[in-house]
Amino acid sequence: MWEEYIKKDNRIIRPLDGYECCLIGGYLNVTDVFPKFSVEDFKRNAQDNLSKIEIFNLTVKIMDGSSFWIKKPFKIHLEEVNWNENEEIENMLSNEYKTITPFQNVRDEEEKDVIVSFLFKICQLNNNKTKLTFSALHAVSDGRTVFYMYDLLRKIINGEQLEKMDTPLCSFNQLGNFHDLDPSIYNQPPKTWSEITELSVLPKLPKPEGYVTIHNIYDYPPISKFCKENNVTVQAMLIAMTTRATRKYNNLPKETPLWNYTPCDARPSQYATETFRNQKFFCNAGALFPCVIGQDTVLEDIKHCMQKLLESKPKLGNIAQILRSGMSVDPVTLKYTPPEKMPDFHKQAVVASSNIGRINGNNPLFNISMDCNNEFYSFATHCYHTDEKIYMATLMPINFDEKFKVYLKEEMDLIFKL
Repeated sequence: MWEEYIKKDNRIIRPLDGYECCLIGGYLNVTDVFPKFSVEDFKRNAQDNLSKIEIFNLTVKIMDGSSFWIKKPFKIHLEEVNWNENEEIENMLSNEYKTITPFQNVRDEEEKDVIVSFLFKICQLNNNKTKLTFSALHAVSDGRTVFYMYDLLRKIINGEQLEKMDTPLCSFNQLGNFHDLDPSIYNQPPKTWSEITELSVLPKLPKPEGYVTIHNIYDYPPISKFCKENNVTVQAMLIAMTTRATRKYNNLPKETPLWNYTPCDARPSQYATETFRNQKFFCNAGALFPCVIGQDTVLEDIKHCMQKLLESKPKLGNIAQILRSGMSVDPVTLKYTPPEKMPDFHKQAVVASSNIGRINGNNPLFNISMDCNNEFYSFATHCYHTDEKIYMATLMPINFDEKFKVYLKEEMDLIFKL
């Protein structure tokens, strides 16, 4: 089917499908600080260990306007960053509101049509500390898997040896990740997509000028206790936070339905194959769109969001989103056609919040590098936690509406500052 391309480059495995090709325009970034370590030792040990893992020997090549997975031996792409006071974590956090996350579109030095999938930046800080930023192309990672990859780097820094790991690509269109699915799940748009109403809830910006990510950090133990006592989850709290702020900004009655774009890991699904269930890498998240309306109290809001979140899961909207997206590239012509009725964040009543879950780290910071060159910008809060702290990482254009930011912070403090 793709023989003509394979003749040009025998490293080609297959084209990227529609789910994957939309993810090559951005990197997921994790930064953390360690006791001082040698850059040269890390570079050598990372090269030796990561090359044992199959995914680090895969990357993406652009040919004739289409993108292809290719086999390419791993070669570490590491930048040493000179110290200045803004590199210190405390200063990074205090300056986030005015620090644009640079758009990264890094190409191989020798092959300009090949994307570098993994990037490393190291800065030697004061007080015998070393800061490591790891970036993974979104096509090979999601919020959960990028933190798993970072844990591998922690092992390397600690002097551990990694085992060889096979990480095979799934079939073109993602169907190979599931079994016993009713074709109606992926042969037509999910019913939820058709139910979302037309309503613009995001501010109109004259011209988005690049993204910033603002972290708000709270104590996690009180939140964990609150969730257990009230039978709710952090994701339900996030949905309540985001929808309450959106209603307040737009002066909407509480009865106005809003849908929350909720990334949901598809690997635990009963329909997941054994291989997919145990997969440690790649992007494995589809999206649920629970519909919520405002309640009389904050606690009632959170519990209502929890109920609607639970009701949305059996509908398998996350799997449908993966497969509908996966099938949006024609396997013969390689032409991309946007999935029918895919929710539109700028024309419909949709907001976005995502809970990545528990992660490891000293003071881990997460953000996304992607282009921000048109009016259809992204705005979302990504949440994750250690045993001690919970992090709200809100992605927005640097010139995002100030009033909306104030309302979001008010609701965030109201719900998470326990």
